[in-house]
Amino acid sequence: MSGGLVNEKTLELNITHEGMSALQIGAFGFTQQQELLAGADVFFPCARPLIIQFKAAKSGVDNSKATFYLNNNIHKNQHLTLSRIGASGLCDAVYAFPLIVTHAFLTSNFGSLLNYTQMVHADQLTGNLNWHDQAHSVKVLQNGGFNVRSSGTVKGYCFPAKQFFEKLAKEAREKPADKDEIFPEYVKRLTTRLDDTVKEAGIIGNSEHTLMILGKNRSGTRLGYIQLYLRIEGLRKEDKEKAPFN
Repeated sequence: MSGGLVNEKTLELNITHEGMSALQIGAFGFTQQQELLAGADVFFPCARPLIIQFKAAKSGVDNSKATFYLNNNIHKNQHLTLSRIGASGLCDAVYAFPLIVTHAFLTSNFGSLLNYTQMVHADQLTGNLNWHDQAHSVKVLQNGGFNVRSSGTVKGYCFPAKQFFEKLAKEAREKPADKDEIFPEYVKRLTTRLDDTVKEAGIIGNSEHTLMILGKNRSGTRLGYIQLYLRIEGLRKEDKEKAPFN
């Protein structure tokens, strides 16, 4: 484990857990029976849903700089999906870029990984670059500066992951929980609207993400989160000619 590049899923699990634990936000867990019948008795959404797209460095220097690849999923549609979802207001969509390149650095810094992670809203990377069926690289520096490269460039600055999680928790604690609908129906309505948003943007193919939802218990005394695997369905390939690309 001392050599080689760090795995993306390893970063996602550890950094998310670290961020939430530091803010004393526990994970809610449902039994199968609760998922079917009693979601609203256990968990009430209280903040805008969130997709954090973690990326693992393909090259770089720990805690200094790293290069990541975007839009490199099977359908080359991940970035457009995230960008459009973030712009829709239905769900926040952000990238997390850990400047954690090697296993040695990862294992020696467990518990403080937030300090080496930069984040940015997906739509800030879009610019006027061609994201249809094309992957791009982005270089991220320790000071948060980023540079997306292809036939053109997009430059800007990320924000520290610790700052992001603190802001997320503050907003969730201050906002009343939505007790108008049971949790399974809330998730069904949300995912349907996300699918519709992606189709309306003319994005072809499906993409997989992890959806995070913050919520409270019935009394509002406990703030927690749930992570759900999400498969967003875009247009079918046979509908490509009719897709109104923007």
